[in-house]
Amino acid sequence: MTRKRWIALLIVIGLFLGGIAASAHKMTPPSLGFPAKELKEERITGTGKDRIALLRLEGVIIEEEGKVVPARGFSYQRFLEELEQAQRDGSIKAVILRINSPGGSAVLSDEIYHALKNFRTKAEKPLVVSMAEVAASGGYYVSTAADKILANPNTLTGSIGVIFTLPNYEKLANTIGYKEIVIKSGPLKDMGNPFREMTPEERAAFQSLVDDTFNRFVDLVAQERKMPREEVLKIATGQVYTGAQAKTLGLVDDLGDLNKAIETAKELAGLKEATVISYVRPKGFWAWLMEERSQRKQLWELVKAYLGPSAPTSAHPQLLYLWCP
Repeated sequence: MTRKRWIALLIVIGLFLGGIAASAHKMTPPSLGFPAKELKEERITGTGKDRIALLRLEGVIIEEEGKVVPARGFSYQRFLEELEQAQRDGSIKAVILRINSPGGSAVLSDEIYHALKNFRTKAEKPLVVSMAEVAASGGYYVSTAADKILANPNTLTGSIGVIFTLPNYEKLANTIGYKEIVIKSGPLKDMGNPFREMTPEERAAFQSLVDDTFNRFVDLVAQERKMPREEVLKIATGQVYTGAQAKTLGLVDDLGDLNKAIETAKELAGLKEATVISYVRPKGFWAWLMEERSQRKQLWELVKAYLGPSAPTSAHPQLLYLWCP
């Protein structure tokens, strides 16, 4: 190989490693301050100097390998950056959050909810939720932070509840002759051990975790939707509702598509006309390569999530605001 080819090869390797490092850096949760770099924008519709930002929350809300990365490419880091840019941009007069999610992690759903509430407090700009096909469980949880919630009449929403799944490999372990010896400091230290049956005390302890998380969900809905807690409890069976049913029950404010959500946002912001924009990321070769790799991992997480309660959505058990049809 000639000297020029060696130099070219070293440059390519350097760029490759640099792309990996940059992508890994972008996966790091953001600081509390505003991002230094402005995000690029794409016009969706409308005209005028006043603008409305359209953000999207799509897919199962999960945490993967220490990175907050809901499936289908939705990134919590990117979401916060978009929210922060919309907050500090004086020409952005309102934000629409388009939700298409069956929910997911109870922790991450709560963090997204608080990020949206923090936006409303600091920015003093209207926030409108537009529900797509599904906005259930954690997807509904985050929507309660909005000034107004709009759903399509056929949207599946609600599913107010908590699920906690634990695998049990006892029969498989007995079949292959596997035995696990546990030395523990207390009777509940290995609660959830998949190689034996759960004791009544352990089941009660796990149920208390679910009940506590469930009560927090119910309290949130009662507070944000201004409904008596007893009324929320009647409908908080984990059941999903159509958008039309949800409006009758008081879970959403109105029925309509994205266009109606835009009109609602304009009305709340006192605008006659507005340009609707979304934030986009430039895609170079390395960004595409890393995104493809990330999407393959996220696809597996999505498949596991949709297998149902018998298949946990992560390597460790967790409390989920997740609708598992």
